[in-house]
Amino acid sequence: MDHRLRTLEQQVRALPADAGLRARLRAELFRLAPLDDREAWGRAAPAAQDLVLAAVARLLAPDLEPLGAATFAAGGEAHRVGLFRHAATGMVLHLVPGGACLVGSLRGQPNERPRHLVRVPPLLVGRYPVLQAEWDRLGGEDARAWEGADLPIEHVSWHAARDWLARAGGGLRLPSEAEWEYACRAGTQTEYFWGDEVDLAYCWFGEGAAWSTHPPDEHAERANAFGLVDVSGNVFEWCEDAFGAYDEAPRPDPGPRRVAGRTRVIRGGDGFNRPGFCRSAYRGDTRPADRGGGIGFRAAASLFFVS
Repeated sequence: MDHRLRTLEQQVRALPADAGLRARLRAELFRLAPLDDREAWGRAAPAAQDLVLAAVARLLAPDLEPLGAATFAAGGEAHRVGLFRHAATGMVLHLVPGGACLVGSLRGQPNERPRHLVRVPPLLVGRYPVLQAEWDRLGGEDARAWEGADLPIEHVSWHAARDWLARAGGGLRLPSEAEWEYACRAGTQTEYFWGDEVDLAYCWFGEGAAWSTHPPDEHAERANAFGLVDVSGNVFEWCEDAFGAYDEAPRPDPGPRRVAGRTRVIRGGDGFNRPGFCRSAYRGDTRPADRGGGIGFRAAASLFFVS
C-alpha cells in the first residue's frame, strides 16, 4: 500500500490536472481513512488517519508544513484533525474532514431559512481569523482600529482580503458561506457550537462603547470541535459568496452558491453587537468595498486532489 500510494502521489504531483490520477489517489487515501466523511474519519484508527495526513502533507508541500494531529471537543462533538503551518504567513490551518451539514436555522432570522442540507468536501481552515502579524508579513490595505501583532486584522474590505490571500499563495482563499457554517458548527446543530445558550467564555460579543478586539489565543482552550478559535465573536469574517436567499435543494458545496450580487456575506458576529449575531446560522452582509469596524477574515484552502 505504501509503495502504491507513494507512486500515485508522485504521479499526481507531476500531472495535477489529470482527473483520472486524482480519482485513483483519492480512492486510495479514503480507503485508509475517509477524509470526506467526518463520522467515518472519526471511526478510523489514528494510525490510518496519520498515513492519510502524511500523504496530504507531501502533496501540499512546500506551501504547508505538517504539525501533526490533535483532537478537539466542544458541544458534544470531538474530532481529530491535521494541523499545518502556511510557509509564507506562518498561520496555522486545520484540515477539516468533509461531510454533510444542515445549514440555517428554524428559530433565527427569516434569511436563515429554509434550512437545507449541504455536503462539504474536506478543506483547510485557519485556526484563527488572520492576525495582524500574519497580515503584515505581506502587507495590504487596511484601516485597523487597534494595533497588536496578536490581534485579528480588521477594517479590511472583501477585495483587500481576497487580494492578500491570492498573494499569500498555497491556494488560500475565502471560505464559501456553506463551508464557513460547516466549519463553525463542527458537527453540532445547536445555536452556538458549544450549545444553545450564549457563553462569554467562548466568544467576545456586545461590549458596546468599550469594545476592542481580543487576541484569539485567549480562547485557545475554547475552540470548537475542529479546533477553530473565535469562529464566533471577536470579528465578523468575510465569505466568498454574494448575499442572497437560500433555496431548499440539497447540494454539494465546492464553492460559493452565488458569485454576483451587490453585497457579500459576513459571518460569526463581533465584539460590538449582541450575542445573537454570534450564532452559527447568523447571516450578515455588507458591500465588498466596505472596511467596517470589526470585519476581518479567516483563510481557507481546497485540497486540489479531492475535486
